[in-house]
Amino acid sequence: MSNTDQHPHVPILLEEVVSKIITRKDGVYVDCTVGFGGHSYSILKEIDSNGMLFGIDYDPYALEYTQNRLSDLNKSFELICSNYVSLKDLCESKDIKDIDGILFDLGISSYQVDSGYKGISYRKDGKLSMKLDPNCTIDAKKILHDYSEEELADMIYYNSEEKNSRKIAKSIKIKISQNPFETNLDLVEAVKEVTPMRFLNKTLSRVFQALRIEVNNEFENIYRSIITAISMLRPGGRLAVISFHSIEDRIIKNVFRSYARGDSSYIDRMGFQTKKNITKEIKILTKKPVTPSRDEIEHNNRARSAKLRIVERLAIA
Repeated sequence: MSNTDQHPHVPILLEEVVSKIITRKDGVYVDCTVGFGGHSYSILKEIDSNGMLFGIDYDPYALEYTQNRLSDLNKSFELICSNYVSLKDLCESKDIKDIDGILFDLGISSYQVDSGYKGISYRKDGKLSMKLDPNCTIDAKKILHDYSEEELADMIYYNSEEKNSRKIAKSIKIKISQNPFETNLDLVEAVKEVTPMRFLNKTLSRVFQALRIEVNNEFENIYRSIITAISMLRPGGRLAVISFHSIEDRIIKNVFRSYARGDSSYIDRMGFQTKKNITKEIKILTKKPVTPSRDEIEHNNRARSAKLRIVERLAIA
């Protein structure tokens, strides 16, 4: 594997992903969150000249960077500027069939966090946007202004499990009624009003996470895209998903359980709409999620909450 420290983002669980997702050197692989190409570079390096890699991302800057990075390997690949929720349509338009491996890395890149990209970091001031996908029809400012206090509190809680969501929502609404509320700093100040300093960073992280998830419809997109990905694997093909917080991981775990056991009840209980005639389509290769080693966490603290789950498509009856 290559040294990735000089790149804008360090891929997490790199060895674990690449060693498990590649089952055929001449296979077809799709990185649904290609970003700055950390995982894709290593996948492309491992497959042979008959293999093919497709990468999907909605950040044009990241795709330009990755185009240059992957070109050094002289292997077959194509990058697509889109949201992974369009996976099925994209694959059909490119005549991509019988995929050998699909990867989702659901984390936000180090570059996006450190640069304050789209207003997703509470450490950088900027407009309240958080629209990672340009096609989003709503932004953070509109949500904060349009949602009622109760709706805002529920959203913060369900998207982040922040227990102080009621007080935070009330503080936000009070601030909005008093002054213009248009920037990240305005939101930070509202959260500060009702949060002890020792909990502030963790609370701000949860509130900004909750808003980002709401703006980009992340949970619904993850749910739909994982099911789509399962259906697009060839028999023996593998799907790997890296998540970074408990709600994401719960969605992935329950989708995998439902399609491994032919039982929709696991995802029904999470409130998602699903077809009732689910059949056994996969086997779970990671009975417990794979987590980063102590050494990886020491070198990249942002890896500490990562969880990797992998499944394999069963032979089609």
